[in-house]
Amino acid sequence: MADLFKEEVQLNGAGVTVQLSKAGLLRWSGKRKNGTLMIPGDLIGFKEQQEDASSIILHTFCHYSSSSSMSQKLCGPRRGGGRRNRIRKDMLIKFANPASHKLFCDNIQEFLDACGRPKKLLVIVNPFGGDGVGRRVYTKTVEPLLQAAGITIIMKETQFQQHAKELAKSFNLSGIDGIVCVSGDGVLVEVLNGLLERLDWESAIKVPLGIVPAGTGNGMAKSVLNLSGEPCDAATATFAIIQGHKQALDVAMVAQGKVKYHSILMLSWGLVADVDFESERYRWMGRLRLDIQTIIRIVNLRRYNGSFAYIPSTGLEGTGDKNCEPDMCSMLQGAETDNDPSVLKSGHSEPQALAASEWQPVDGTFLSLMLSNVPFAGENVMSAPLAKFSDGCLDLVIMKECPRWKLFQLLLKVRSGEHIKSKYVQYFKVKAFQLTPAGRFASNTQGGYIDLDGEVLARGRGAFGDGSKDPMVYGPTIEVSIKRGLATIFRPPRPHSDSSFS
Repeated sequence: MADLFKEEVQLNGAGVTVQLSKAGLLRWSGKRKNGTLMIPGDLIGFKEQQEDASSIILHTFCHYSSSSSMSQKLCGPRRGGGRRNRIRKDMLIKFANPASHKLFCDNIQEFLDACGRPKKLLVIVNPFGGDGVGRRVYTKTVEPLLQAAGITIIMKETQFQQHAKELAKSFNLSGIDGIVCVSGDGVLVEVLNGLLERLDWESAIKVPLGIVPAGTGNGMAKSVLNLSGEPCDAATATFAIIQGHKQALDVAMVAQGKVKYHSILMLSWGLVADVDFESERYRWMGRLRLDIQTIIRIVNLRRYNGSFAYIPSTGLEGTGDKNCEPDMCSMLQGAETDNDPSVLKSGHSEPQALAASEWQPVDGTFLSLMLSNVPFAGENVMSAPLAKFSDGCLDLVIMKECPRWKLFQLLLKVRSGEHIKSKYVQYFKVKAFQLTPAGRFASNTQGGYIDLDGEVLARGRGAFGDGSKDPMVYGPTIEVSIKRGLATIFRPPRPHSDSSFS
């Protein structure tokens, strides 16, 4: 393949020959330095030196294997399935003449422009969530990377609960190429609901969303980065946003009477919800609080009476994910549809009436129920390994009975998603869902929580905390429907796709 550019230059003070291919592969070779760099996949941005018109700085973010030295680059298309961290490094290139300098810069800029990278972002930082690291993550990681990419930043810090929702609902989005949340999952959900409450919601919901992990759970960030096998950290998440690749995202509507909320992560009832909310009293312990509360809840195991109904998804048999384990592929699962532009045309109007004969009712006593939109509920909780971002389905995971000693083993397998192979777990793909919760089994206490994306949707009588401000009531039926591909989220490029510009 012919090169766009080939020149003798100085790279970090050493003489090398630099070649730039039409595919965006930058190669350099010399007596002391050799390496490659994929412009779309490994370059944050570049800066021309004002004091030296013949020099340019490339801001790179390349993969390095854990066993390699700093000099052993693994830039360019990823080879093999291993997960490797990225490291930021600057490269100073000095050209022999201004014409070569200009030609090189113009070629690099054309590659970056072809990727559809964002030029102006609204960044919402939560300084209170998780361990209170949001502001530090933004200052030390997010802001420097976005500046190196030449992106204009409008930064807003949340000052109170639902502040992000107010910002998304009222902010002038003209010229904004994306909204980035430096937070846990809660702020991202607030932004989504704010966009869908705008008068211009149909255009506002098309603004891509980005998530940089800075909370306790970080389920959406983990799910997004795991699409390409990338580690879940702030720098990698920020670079994924810079690269500009996008993914359609289903949005669930949760309703009880006239009260409606939109969800993109998970609804849970039973053990998982109990652990999430009752661990709040140990928030000073950080993420360890979840492990401690899990042990407490297993030792003092609760069962809940109730009923639910679902409409199973149809027509998805045999559309398994080629990257999953063979025995897991045999389970019912949906095909990814992020390349289909038609999935972006759905509205958020009322769901169509569904025939009563389609509903599958289930009554009884339950340990746990999870309804997931994406694979991960947290960085180490792969609650729904078969979940897809835009298949028009939710993944229902049910646990009715399980001995305590088996439950310990089962919860350890949630990290890898292996829990769904257990005989104590049922897994369904559904397109609509209804939940009618009741009280604890063999107890006069109603108790119980319904967790929606990490926030209390409703809690039963006798549950921990003040439920007077909960948006819904524990007991009456809660309905969930799904809008396929309604939202859009930034994602890393697919593996082995760095040389394309789709």
